[in-house]
Amino acid sequence: MNTSVTKPSNRRKSIQDFVTEAFEILAEGGTADALTIDGLCSRLGVSKGSFYWHFKGRGPLIDALVDAWSGNFHVAIHRAIKAQTAGNGRTVIEEISHYWLSSNMSRLDQVMRHWAQHDEGVYKAVCRADELLLNFLKSNIETLAYSEEEAHRRARLMMAIGIAEPLLTHLPKAGADDKELQWILDRVLGLKK
Repeated sequence: MNTSVTKPSNRRKSIQDFVTEAFEILAEGGTADALTIDGLCSRLGVSKGSFYWHFKGRGPLIDALVDAWSGNFHVAIHRAIKAQTAGNGRTVIEEISHYWLSSNMSRLDQVMRHWAQHDEGVYKAVCRADELLLNFLKSNIETLAYSEEEAHRRARLMMAIGIAEPLLTHLPKAGADDKELQWILDRVLGLKK
């Protein structure tokens, strides 16, 4: 976990700043217990007063995280990828896959799924996030001339691979990450160029 202290900034931190940094702490720490008010304030370079300006305590911060995870967080990622790729279904699928593997996203997803086993609110947020991702993948796979049913199956398969892959890091891969991803997209999902 990154425990470095950030230099104080003159800019007031927004709720979104706190939520974004809290997600980073969760991903790096690997557990919900890694998120503390002291650690969050230290990372943002702000006093606890700044935190309490937005949140009455850790509970409301958790509520904001759960709310973000169940919607805005994922929608923003999907929109950015869609805009970056000009809506090309194949490229959208490739970009979201690269994003998943090259960012803290897969680690954060693992933390949220583990946390969901013990917290009903987090469970509901994970379910909603999964629905958003499934629909996003499915709609983009449908643009590749697959039926709705076939696109649904392929989207679920892609999600299953994405969720399971980070759990298998102890096993060697046949090739580099980008080649492995391309193999999955080309063969398992049938998205050959």
